[in-house]
Amino acid sequence: MILTNTVSRLSQNEYSGALDNYSRAMRRISAGIKIQSSASDSGGLSQSARLKTEGLIDKAFKFNLQNTKSFLKEQENGLLNVLSIYKRMEQLSISAMSPFTNDDQRSDYDSEFKSLVEELRSIVDSTYNGQKLFDETLICGGVKNIPLGELDLVANKPSTVSHAIRAETVPLDTPAGTISFRVNSGTGGDIYRVWVGETCVFSAGGAYQGPSGSHLLQHDDPAFNFPSGNHWRTSNNAKTGDDDLFEITFAPGEQTTYKVTPGATNDTSGNGFSDFNTYNIGTGLYDVIETSNLPENSTASSLTVQIETESIGIIYSEGNSANGDADGSGTQGISLLPAHPPKSITLDHSGRKMDIAVKGFGTLYNESPLGTGLHSLQTLGQAVDTFNHLRGNPYGNDQGSYFGEMKCVLEERLSDVANEIRRIDNEISGLENKEVLIEFSQEKIQDADIAQEAVNAAKSELKMSSAAQVLNKSISVNDALIQLTQNHFDGSILKRRLI
Repeated sequence: MILTNTVSRLSQNEYSGALDNYSRAMRRISAGIKIQSSASDSGGLSQSARLKTEGLIDKAFKFNLQNTKSFLKEQENGLLNVLSIYKRMEQLSISAMSPFTNDDQRSDYDSEFKSLVEELRSIVDSTYNGQKLFDETLICGGVKNIPLGELDLVANKPSTVSHAIRAETVPLDTPAGTISFRVNSGTGGDIYRVWVGETCVFSAGGAYQGPSGSHLLQHDDPAFNFPSGNHWRTSNNAKTGDDDLFEITFAPGEQTTYKVTPGATNDTSGNGFSDFNTYNIGTGLYDVIETSNLPENSTASSLTVQIETESIGIIYSEGNSANGDADGSGTQGISLLPAHPPKSITLDHSGRKMDIAVKGFGTLYNESPLGTGLHSLQTLGQAVDTFNHLRGNPYGNDQGSYFGEMKCVLEERLSDVANEIRRIDNEISGLENKEVLIEFSQEKIQDADIAQEAVNAAKSELKMSSAAQVLNKSISVNDALIQLTQNHFDGSILKRRLI
């Protein structure tokens, strides 16, 4: 006969389960953590890890936004200083315009004015963490043309030299813009290139064969070869023919485009296409011209115009032409008009972006828009001109009115900065609020509910106590059953002992 006590076994199971629950609750209370391993709650652990990663990413974006805000605050301080200098310049101009001011006094005003101009130039060159705060080519009256000179291999290539290259480089505050220039190769053909930094964005006549970086230099019979194949050609020769006009537009992350306007003798049919260079109707491009795009993150700070020839060729300066502008197309020089696309910053991990406007101002160092020479207070006329430039009074009828440096800085530049700082403050505030929500969500997932765990521990303790009492009683019942079996008529076998 086999004795079993089902109550005893059930009580043991109840006691063991209650003990596990009690131990688990006490561990959570002592550690304050609900998820102590992946076995506890794999789904909750995964969600907690995702929230932690998202929080770290948001902190990185918040750090970048705070840096951007610091950059904008430096811009704001710089513009406030500019406005203060403009106000002093305005006072000096008014004093110099007075009919009671003599030449000596006006000369003193002009000396102070020139020192203020130098202060403006110092501000426009200022940097923050290695980045320029302002773009010198973006002035309040518009965009400043960057002058380049003539590249002439008609007169400047030595007679003993067969292969020559001439280049001219100017600094850029922005790697975007439009450059236009007139060329004349003759039927022999030359190569014309435009470089932005180390990238050749435009080449009419073949790729550069020289070593990296050497495109900035002047070469006479260099060790590398003149590119083979077709080159850009015009009618007659570079000393007599009409010139062609190139216009090239470039910007980081954008398609480099160009436009060619042939001179009259280079487009005898008048269809707008060069007679001497193959135009592909299908692509809308010249076969002899190659372009490259600037990388989206380009920070190139220089532009180079280059001519390469084995004969003679020229990129004209303003007013110059081989035949006295016989076709009446005009004699403009090299014109470089920088573009100022906004700088885009990413706001959060979802990819939302915000544009930061490029900012600049006039230093009054260059020539007056009225064409009266450099800004000065030496004469009454120059003082009036400077005052008009600052205040925005109308210039001549052919030039319309000038917006005014002071008005521009106050109403446009400072307004842009204030709006951008306010937007960034809102974004930072949003990230901070999200950070609190993420922490709260992680607490809900990970942190133990102390009150709930205390209740669970108390319940488990009661179950353990009850199970222990039942277990003790079941053992007593088991002892009584043994006595009954021993006293049974067949139970003598249970009383035997080994001797």
